[in-house]
Amino acid sequence: MENYTQVEKRVKRIKKFYNHLQVFAIMMVVLLLFSNKIFDLFENNIHNPGTLKWARANIWVNSLLWAFGLLIHGIYTFRYKITFIEKWEKDKVEELMNEK
Repeated sequence: MENYTQVEKRVKRIKKFYNHLQVFAIMMVVLLLFSNKIFDLFENNIHNPGTLKWARANIWVNSLLWAFGLLIHGIYTFRYKITFIEKWEKDKVEELMNEK
């Protein structure tokens, strides 16, 4: 049985994941709705074709990397406990408590 502080930490992790998911979803909707305008802005201000290709690729590659990070965050939050992080948190709390 988990004690109250462990459950509280778990709820905070879940809340942080949902906040992360919400920001990701909002940004992807904005990107999808306005991607043509964003790309037009690049095309109007940048005249090097290589740089234009880089800008287009950079936007989508960063979105994919963010999605991968969100997936890892979700796995950590809901599926697997990464014990070294919890051990580090526990050790850090003990260290800070012993400083006083």
